[in-house]
Amino acid sequence: MTNENLPEGGRALVDAWVNAVAWNSIAAQQPPGAGPPQAAVPEVIEWTCWPGHGPGSAFLGALTGRRVAELGCGTGEHTAYAAACGARLAIGVDVAGARLQQARARFGVLPAVVWKTGDAAEVLAALPRLDVCFSIYGALWYSDPAHLLPVIHSRLKPGGILAFTVNAPCPGELPGRRVDNLTLSTGARLPVVHYSYDADTWQRLIATAGMSTQEVVTVDDPAGGDYRALVIRAQRPAESRK
Repeated sequence: MTNENLPEGGRALVDAWVNAVAWNSIAAQQPPGAGPPQAAVPEVIEWTCWPGHGPGSAFLGALTGRRVAELGCGTGEHTAYAAACGARLAIGVDVAGARLQQARARFGVLPAVVWKTGDAAEVLAALPRLDVCFSIYGALWYSDPAHLLPVIHSRLKPGGILAFTVNAPCPGELPGRRVDNLTLSTGARLPVVHYSYDADTWQRLIATAGMSTQEVVTVDDPAGGDYRALVIRAQRPAESRK
C-alpha cells in the first residue's frame, strides 16, 4: 500500500514521522545548551517570513485569560508571546521533540506554558477546550488540513478562533500534498511534507470542518519572488441561544 492509499489517519502519521525526522535533524545542528538559557519574548507576532509584512499581533485577538495552543510551535517564540500576553494556558505543540527541548531552554521559566510533543491532531484530542489555536507555517502547513481542521473544530470552544499562515502554491505548482527538502549544514537533504492550497480552497476546507472564515490577508514576497503567504483567521460558530 502506498502512502497515497493509506487511510487518512495513517497518512497523517506517516507525514508526521517524515517531518519529525527532518526537524529533529535541524534542531540537532544547534543543541539546547548552545544559546542563552533564556531568550527574550518577542514583542509582536510576525505572521510571515518577511518581518514587518503581515497583519500584526492584533490579528490573533485578545489573549488575556484564554487557553491558547500553537500548533507547530518550533522553538517556542510565539507560544511564549501568548503567555506574556496573559494567556491562562499557553500550549506549544510540535512534532519534533528536539525543537521542544530548545523551546524549554529558551522559555521554560514562563508561567502558564506547557509543551507537548507529537502529531498536532493526536495531541489536540487530549487537550482541554481552547479559546484560540494558531499556527505560523506550522501544523496547518505540514499536516493534511482535511484531517486536522475537524480536530481543531472539536477542541475550540464555541466562538473560538483559529489563525494561521501558509503559502499559496507558486505559479505552475499543483495544489495539495507536496514533498520538498530541508538541507542540513552537512549538505544532507531530508524530505518534508506540506500541503499547499489557494485561498478559495482553504475557505472551503474551513467550512467543511464546521468553521467560518473571517479574514484572509494575502502577502506577496516583498523581494518580488513567486511566494505568496496567506494569513487566515477563522472561527467556530458561537452556540445559538433559543
